[in-house]
Amino acid sequence: MIRIEAGRGRVSRTKEAARASWFLILALMMAAIVQPAAAQTFTVLHEFQGAPNDGSGPRGGLLRDGAGNFFGTTFGGGGDSEGAIYKLTPNGQESVLFAFNTSDGSFPTSGLVRDKAGNLYGTADEGPGGAGVLFRLAKDGAEATFHAFQGGQNSEAAVPSGGVIIDAAGNFYGATLLGGLGFGTIYQVDPAGNLKVLYNFQGRADGASPQGPLVRDSAGNIFGAAAEKGAHNAGTIFKLAPNGTLTVLHSFTGARDGKTPQGGLLLDAAGNLFGSAFGGGDTGNGTIFQVSKNGGFRRLHSFSGAVDGTNPNGALIRDSDGNIFGAAQLGGTFSLGTVFKLTPAGQLTVLHNFTGDEDGATPFSGLLRDASGNLFGTAEQNFLIDQRGGTVFKITP
Repeated sequence: MIRIEAGRGRVSRTKEAARASWFLILALMMAAIVQPAAAQTFTVLHEFQGAPNDGSGPRGGLLRDGAGNFFGTTFGGGGDSEGAIYKLTPNGQESVLFAFNTSDGSFPTSGLVRDKAGNLYGTADEGPGGAGVLFRLAKDGAEATFHAFQGGQNSEAAVPSGGVIIDAAGNFYGATLLGGLGFGTIYQVDPAGNLKVLYNFQGRADGASPQGPLVRDSAGNIFGAAAEKGAHNAGTIFKLAPNGTLTVLHSFTGARDGKTPQGGLLLDAAGNLFGSAFGGGDTGNGTIFQVSKNGGFRRLHSFSGAVDGTNPNGALIRDSDGNIFGAAQLGGTFSLGTVFKLTPAGQLTVLHNFTGDEDGATPFSGLLRDASGNLFGTAEQNFLIDQRGGTVFKITP
């Protein structure tokens, strides 16, 4: 069992400390409200080796089936070192389901979704069109390019970001960083693989470089984050109605509220959105925020860059008590990332500090949580293997 205890800051009483910048003061204030975690059990379910028969560098989140198997992608590894799709059984037995090469897509960074027939879908950064693919992996292991994105400025949607979501009719929805007018798009792909652009970003008040995955409500409204532009050049949170009308719910200032919002927003039953901003906040290290359905903004936590973490990223999850769970890419005791819990009262607890050892380092994606409260996730690196090793992990409360 690994016992996690958040570090405690200490101020030396010297003239130099008295002249310390307000960044340090705020960081120490944040440290005072970061609570040490109760005993947690951290288990590495798999260490990626980066060999031809294994993946390397998982950047996407996990998908779990009813039998407890996990499915995901790695940025590297596989036969041509261009990424892989893997399956991990509940007891930690890993198998590579598919290894990418340039002809069918390469370097996947997103998680996967599953259709009613059990086929897996996801996006990869490169492919035969030069701007990424939406791929399908059938239950029998046959991989196909479901849609190839075409490169070039002022063109079709290009460079898919953050994977896709799927509706009950089998339509897929996603975001691209580029294409359209050059500032990214929101797109739909029907069950036959036909692409339709739902919105072209203007690179003005609406934002630019939208990040997936998106979230969709029962009325067909799509919600997401644009990492750039907006009224203050710090990104936006938007709503796209079924008729194609885009509404900016919040335009980040780059200051206290945050900067560069991340994809994978969490939508609750009341229509509130919860998300993370990669930068901004009191010390420039990111924030956790809430945006109401009417655009009201509330900052829930500002990261100090110290004990609590730096640069939160990936989708957040929330339990029935309103606690939020997520990961920060860097920061923490070893400056290699954290897994955290944030209560409705704003109290943050560090559940795990990544060391770069067997546990891994730099978690790029969000978490899964089961009915027992166990958390599952991926870390992109593992220094014992190489700079692109990585792990799949479990945290038991």
